[in-house]
Amino acid sequence: MTKKKLMIWFDFSNPPHVNLFLPLLKHFENKGIETHSTARDFVETKGLLNKYNIKYQLFGKHGGKNRIAKIYNLVKRNIKLFQNIPAFDFNISSSFEAAQVSWLKRKPAIFFDDNEVAPNWVYSKFVKHVFIPIHIDRKLFIKDGIHDSKIIQYNGYKEHIYIADYHPDPNFMESIPFDSFITIRPENLKASYVPDQAESIVPDLIELLIIKGRNILYLPRYADDHRYIKKHKQIYVPNEPLNGLDVCYYSDAVLTGAGTFAREAALLGTPAISFFAGKKLLSVDQSMVESKLMHHSRDINEIIKILDHAKKGKPQFEQSKIVQKEVITLLEGIILKN
Repeated sequence: MTKKKLMIWFDFSNPPHVNLFLPLLKHFENKGIETHSTARDFVETKGLLNKYNIKYQLFGKHGGKNRIAKIYNLVKRNIKLFQNIPAFDFNISSSFEAAQVSWLKRKPAIFFDDNEVAPNWVYSKFVKHVFIPIHIDRKLFIKDGIHDSKIIQYNGYKEHIYIADYHPDPNFMESIPFDSFITIRPENLKASYVPDQAESIVPDLIELLIIKGRNILYLPRYADDHRYIKKHKQIYVPNEPLNGLDVCYYSDAVLTGAGTFAREAALLGTPAISFFAGKKLLSVDQSMVESKLMHHSRDINEIIKILDHAKKGKPQFEQSKIVQKEVITLLEGIILKN
């Protein structure tokens, strides 16, 4: 009797998911396991998937800051996913919708998370396993309704998982009009975990950096993030999505309003400063701040002072390979056990 071939469904609903799940997708494909990918139309997600030649079905878009719009788009996307995805055996994602659809299809969902501030109760009842970094107290997820038996912790940050496969592009600097530069990415003010009254510090920060003669690679998150800047010879805004890891590797420093980009830079040895606008740092970010891998501040004068003393460090390539191997071994223990 021929054994049924496994199918793993990957859902990419945010740009960071592309880097995170790409090495896992490739690993299982190399094992002879079929994969199917879906995506949400949200900022650079489509562009990155196209860049890596990942075939995908596109369903849904971001609902913005409005809670009703968020719920409407989530439900609408769930319906489309349920109706259109092919049969699968496991789902791997960081997507609320994918977790819920997997439950409806009575298939196990494996969820990757490192954000204890997000409304994780939305997916808690629908997943079989939740992978989180060792730097997070598992009790923070248990309080959101995730049973302790579902939680699997690994000895690193989620960014380690894909930095393990990263090789710097020797031609990357040809796409940048500067010999040296600082990268800035604005806050995600539309995120539910950012206070409604929060304002961006990017305009004042860029103005001060220009005065100090710094070149800036500016990476807007949304179309309206362009309002924070004006045309200037010291500012470059790329027309196409850049490889975020190359950006981190070649930058003199990375200043960002979100955690993932800062953590990527920190693990690649680049001075990283988060000016996250939420009320409280994520545990993974707090862990990096405490270990002096990265900094956090929303005081532009303090940020400039940190930059003045910042130096490049050594990338954590070897540690990343160890973490990736651990995660893949844990996944294989779940997916291949039958």
